[in-house]
Amino acid sequence: MKKIFRTMLATAVAAIALSGCSDVPAPYTIPSVKKTVEVTPTGDGTLASPFNSAKANEVASALANGETSAQSYYIKGKVVSIRENYTTQYGTATFYISDDGTANGQFYVYRALYLGNKKYTAGEQLKVGDEVIIYGKLTNYKGTAETVQNGAYLYSLNGVSEGGPDERDGEATGNGTLESPYNCIAAIKAASTLAADAQSDVVYVKGKVSSVKEAFSTQYGNASFYISDDGTANGEFYVFRTLYLGNKKYTSGDQIKAGDEVIICGKLTNYKGNTPETVQNESYLYSLNGKTDGGSTQPDTPGIATGDGTLANPYNSVKANEVASALASGAQSDVVYVKGKIVSIKDAFSTQYGNASFYISDDGAAANQFYVFRTLYLGNVKYTAGEQPKAGDEVVICGKLTNYMGNTPETVQNESYLYSLNGKTESSGETPGENPSDGIGTLVGNVMTVTPAEFGIGNGVEVNTITLCDGTKLSFASGGNNNAPKYYNAGTNVRMYPKNSMTVTSSKTITSIKLSCDTYQGTLCNAEGAVGAEPGTVGIKDDVIDITGVNAKSTTITNNNSSSGAKSQVRCTKIEIIYAQ
Repeated sequence: MKKIFRTMLATAVAAIALSGCSDVPAPYTIPSVKKTVEVTPTGDGTLASPFNSAKANEVASALANGETSAQSYYIKGKVVSIRENYTTQYGTATFYISDDGTANGQFYVYRALYLGNKKYTAGEQLKVGDEVIIYGKLTNYKGTAETVQNGAYLYSLNGVSEGGPDERDGEATGNGTLESPYNCIAAIKAASTLAADAQSDVVYVKGKVSSVKEAFSTQYGNASFYISDDGTANGEFYVFRTLYLGNKKYTSGDQIKAGDEVIICGKLTNYKGNTPETVQNESYLYSLNGKTDGGSTQPDTPGIATGDGTLANPYNSVKANEVASALASGAQSDVVYVKGKIVSIKDAFSTQYGNASFYISDDGAAANQFYVFRTLYLGNVKYTAGEQPKAGDEVVICGKLTNYMGNTPETVQNESYLYSLNGKTESSGETPGENPSDGIGTLVGNVMTVTPAEFGIGNGVEVNTITLCDGTKLSFASGGNNNAPKYYNAGTNVRMYPKNSMTVTSSKTITSIKLSCDTYQGTLCNAEGAVGAEPGTVGIKDDVIDITGVNAKSTTITNNNSSSGAKSQVRCTKIEIIYAQ
């Protein structure tokens, strides 16, 4: 009975204790769920109505991957966090902004310049909470909405501004003619309206030199500098690698300096869609402080395309550029003839490689020049000894054209030759690339063996198409990598970087291919085995990549590695092609 009573008493006490705790707060706080507040996009991107961060994200995200907005916009917000503050070394900063200074709906400002669209030198540092207005172009970089690197700047910081294009640059004047040159503002606007890397017709631009980036030199003959309407940094236009007076390379004469009044004649471009400037070596100093140096007043005019590419009626340089530019990236034309005068020699003929690279045009001036790339000598053979071509010589080139990387019209490496030099010919009767006589590779039975050392190209030079002694072609391509396949003396190999490929094409059926690979500091350079072949099956044995089961007249071998460093590369020291017997 006592046990029952005690049990009832304990139960009653516990009940009282529990009821007494009902008003006591819990010894912890129940976490609340943080809600993401959707930010409404606002603004039209003007100074009067800037984008907010949500609108900037919306506009940039609508662009294709890697695309840059056609115009610049104003974006207003508060600094949320700073990834890289302004430094005197780079002069840019990277940070996030949003409407309220929180991470909610933030927008990424990537490597923006400082107030006044200038590099930061010294002064106030950005800090979290600062109210800013950014002016610049937007991009969608691999799915990230952001400003274009060095294509945006801090228009205002907590209400302090050094002006922008709406109030600083002033009025655009001129129509681009010699009689009415563009002022710098008009040149900037004309170039900014172009698609990325597109080129304008020839125009004239007048201004005063505000600063010199690269002075004229006798080595390169060109210079790079900034000009503006008043000679200050306001509203500067970039004159990039322009030639000297008379549309010639600089040899000696007055050096350009800040304050000089100049007129530039040439083509404009919108480099990478974010930098208005002149086209490299496609402009020249028409006048310097009123001084001109003869020559045509419009030597860079587009010119007239002539010829049908036959020996009887060769293409002129304008037509050759036109035909090559119309080709798909890396595609090749049929064999044609191109006639012109040598403008300048880039790589003279040598007994080591037997080829040369130079520019030709109708009149020997830099206007409308066409690039003759690694052409063979008279008779379609490698140069061994004889007359060296020089500027002013009249030549006829026979060979194939290509649009290298989709942006450089030129002849195909080692698939053209000097048909005539100042009227002298040494015809071989061979068609370039179809029946080569340079003896590249060794054919023994049904096995063709070639080493990169036989390619006849310089150290660190890109490899394009190599034609072997039996007509088989090795065509190398970048595949979208910024690094195209290159030959290097160290290890005497061809380096194929990730995404690079080599297509082997023959008139005979290929059964298999073996690639011998180099070793660098103990690392076997075979892309860690990440190599594909279409058609064909890839196997790795020691230092050899063995492609079997091709059974076709063409196959493409691709480096599918996605890492970096020597291990990601195929460093090929020997290629063996086995044909069907």
